[in-house]
Amino acid sequence: MEERGTGDQGLEERREKTIDRILVALDPSVHSRAALEAAAEMAARFGAELQALFVEDVNVRRLSELPFVQEIGFYTGVCRRVERHELSRQLRVQAGRVRRQFQVVTQQIEARCSFEEVRGRVASTVLEAAAEADVIILGKGAWSVVDTGRLAPDVREVLSRAPASTLVLHAGSAVRPPVRVVYTDTELADKALTIGARLAEDGHLMVFVLADDADEARRLQQAAEEDVAGVQLELSFQTLTEASVSRLSYLMAHEGQGTLVLPADAHAMGEEALLEFLDETSAPVLLVR
Repeated sequence: MEERGTGDQGLEERREKTIDRILVALDPSVHSRAALEAAAEMAARFGAELQALFVEDVNVRRLSELPFVQEIGFYTGVCRRVERHELSRQLRVQAGRVRRQFQVVTQQIEARCSFEEVRGRVASTVLEAAAEADVIILGKGAWSVVDTGRLAPDVREVLSRAPASTLVLHAGSAVRPPVRVVYTDTELADKALTIGARLAEDGHLMVFVLADDADEARRLQQAAEEDVAGVQLELSFQTLTEASVSRLSYLMAHEGQGTLVLPADAHAMGEEALLEFLDETSAPVLLVR
């Protein structure tokens, strides 16, 4: 484990280095619109560089070349062959619409913002672009033909392989108070606590302390208070004996939704359990790596 900074200097170093570059991966869906708005707000809050990546899924074009693939007219109900030139036109229109959304959403941001269109396999393209990012932001149902309310396959793959922290949002959701952090007194949990403190715009942060007994809970609470000492922030604490999927889902569903900041390590929850939790919750979740 990486050694922590000590005292005020260590705290200041963590605050300075939390988020410098944000990558938001986009498609034409409403899920990606939520991701874009969250990315713009986070870039403004942290003074971070924002890179938007519109990914045209190469598999869409490949499917259109199959002889048995047809489209049904929305108004006529008539089946017809998918024409390549018409598909290309529709994809250009979609990309242009998303680019205009990006320009509108980011026009007031002082930080550097860029937009790029690429064609390729979604997960690998996003992961390649994320090599230098501190945070990747994704719409939960992006690049999916059917909105099931669960993680889309490409989003799930990015989450499983991403080297950076990852924020996932459902359509219509936003990074809003109340902000909650799962805390385990590890280097990664310290980082999660620092980011959570920056996101808590209402001045209140709920800390879910992961502890096996009362003594450990008190020790972790004290460590968390020391980590954000000097910040104008009201902390409240709740003890969890384990960061289970059912328990976290219940807490997020019954305590005003809000935003959850979660260290993405085995101390808090294993990888499969993390993905299961993200499937179940409709709240924005930032997995901190």
